[in-house]
Amino acid sequence: MNCLNFLNSFKDIAYQILKKADKPPYSKESSKIAKKNTIKNLRSLGRISMKEKNEEALKLTEEILKNIELDEIPLRNVALKCARLGRLTNNQSAMDLFRYELAGYPQGDGGLILTEAFNLARYVNRVFKQKDKVGVLREYIFPETVAELETETDAAKEQMKVSSDRDVSVASSNPGQYVMAPIGNSFERFGLRQTITEKSKKLNKLKSGYYNYALGVYYELKFGDIVEEIFEKRRKSVNKYLSEKLPETLKKLVSVYENLRSKSEEDWANAVHSCRRVIKDVADLFYPADNSEIDIGSGKKIRLSEEKYIMRLKQYIKNKSGSKRFNEIVGSHLDYIGDRIDAIHNASTKGSHADIKREEAERYMIYAYLLISDLITL
Repeated sequence: MNCLNFLNSFKDIAYQILKKADKPPYSKESSKIAKKNTIKNLRSLGRISMKEKNEEALKLTEEILKNIELDEIPLRNVALKCARLGRLTNNQSAMDLFRYELAGYPQGDGGLILTEAFNLARYVNRVFKQKDKVGVLREYIFPETVAELETETDAAKEQMKVSSDRDVSVASSNPGQYVMAPIGNSFERFGLRQTITEKSKKLNKLKSGYYNYALGVYYELKFGDIVEEIFEKRRKSVNKYLSEKLPETLKKLVSVYENLRSKSEEDWANAVHSCRRVIKDVADLFYPADNSEIDIGSGKKIRLSEEKYIMRLKQYIKNKSGSKRFNEIVGSHLDYIGDRIDAIHNASTKGSHADIKREEAERYMIYAYLLISDLITL
């Protein structure tokens, strides 16, 4: 419910772009796949695309923030919009939270708020600490719905308008008699002021919680668009370059897409193998194996052989880039990717099984795209 997961969402956004990318019909097999996907797309006609949903959600967040900042609508209406925002972003916790805000928080048999609902209430500042009868500091929430708080506040304000004391004049014909003015409605006004102050404080807490929720979603969607645009630009440049220089390698990327759609760990491992072959093809293009030796420090030398494709790429980057920092960053990524991909490859060639999750396979595909994008700009 906040925007701190921006960097973690990069993989998901990038993979969604890759899944939506058009695949060229390089072979009969890929043509069949394209036809199958076309049929699938036809069946989904009329559904709102994820991009359209995100655009609608972003527009709604801007509307909610404006409503709160300018105090344009009652807070109960803001809660309804927040509930809709949760639905548009497929956030079940947000949908539950604002349903409770509008309809009340569910209670158990003992009259206590359910734990899950209690924890959700923290996000809109309902939780407060107070000492119980024996002096122990405990957490509580105020359970009134936002509509109840607004109704009670408005009623108290209206009542305050008619609770003023009338102008009266009191006199006595007896000069020895002390006459007092009537007490009036001072006690009533005091009680109403307390009610208005108490309810207004709670409403302000809720307003702050609603605002923070909408602001978090706003930044998340905004940053998501930026990441999507950046990766989309890189993906297109890599695909264009490979189609011209290494068309067979681009076919291997197509096979990566298909393997990642599978539910089989074996297919996910095959996707990693394909990523390895893609990176190796790129290494063969930029720095072919020549079996020459290079000094890697501490008096150690390494031969740039066929299988040392990661080291060949690092040497290529070192020769082409004048930035030491760029060499260090890209080189460290290459070492990480190469070590893990080679470990999976070596395990498969020895007949053993390497544990591989879909998320990890997706990550290597994205790394491969980013790496190639860096290489072709040198």
